[in-house]
Amino acid sequence: MNVVVLSGGFDPVHDGHIEMFKDAAKNYDYVIVGLNSDDWLTRKKGRAFMDFEVRKAILQSIQYVDQVISFDD
Repeated sequence: MNVVVLSGGFDPVHDGHIEMFKDAAKNYDYVIVGLNSDDWLTRKKGRAFMDFEVRKAILQSIQYVDQVISFDD
């Protein structure tokens, strides 16, 4: 089985992310998204637009994503 892990803040998810997930699903058997924390977003952008649980729920609803995990950043 070919597995890929894609990580990021996904805050907010946009069409480029969807294309990335779609391409990953075409090329791999299992797509895992490593979701960065709210603290990571604060360090990167000054604040989180959406909190972790909201971003996780959105990502889990995307048909190209098999699993969402917390990414230890």
